[in-house]
Amino acid sequence: MKASELCQIQSLGKELGKTGMRKYFIYSCVVLTICLVGPGTVYASGLKTTELNLKLTEIVSLQQDLTGKIGLAMEKKDQLAEKTAALKNEVKDQNEQLKVKTYQKAVLDSRINYNLKLIQLLLGYITRLDEKIAYFQNGHDILTFFFKQAQDDLLMIKTLNDLEIDKLIAQINEVLDEYIPATNKPMFDVNDVPLKNTEKIWQEIIQAN
Repeated sequence: MKASELCQIQSLGKELGKTGMRKYFIYSCVVLTICLVGPGTVYASGLKTTELNLKLTEIVSLQQDLTGKIGLAMEKKDQLAEKTAALKNEVKDQNEQLKVKTYQKAVLDSRINYNLKLIQLLLGYITRLDEKIAYFQNGHDILTFFFKQAQDDLLMIKTLNDLEIDKLIAQINEVLDEYIPATNKPMFDVNDVPLKNTEKIWQEIIQAN
């Protein structure tokens, strides 16, 4: 072997040695990074994934309860509206039989007077039910928004920081804390309903076709 060829081989060996060292150094850094950062990151994202999935389950459960409450409120409202319509017909028929022209004379009849007061109460109940339906529907819509946001965050869980996820969870908890107790309470307080003026009710009845 010539001296020049030997020098080339030795030079190549040194270069390969340097390349191997560089590869080893890079590999060592990657391993060290994974050891120091990777497991913690995976563990943290795993916890956040579990927590978000739990919130999704709680949202679905509450939405089912709200849907049930909305359905019940609408059913009760329809029943009250039907009863109210029947009472209005009675008032109108009785008013025509008596041929009275004023409210003051109409309420002298006990049947008309009683029916007007009952209609007054039923209309108050219907008003409160309408408010409750709107309230529950609003809660359902808010939960739908947060459900979609939580689903999106789950897809990007590794790119989001803890503060973003914690903020979303806090917002969800706030809605849950408000509406869960509401689904376990009566629709409204029967002693706190708006009462429409009975004279106005009577005028609307006799003016209706």
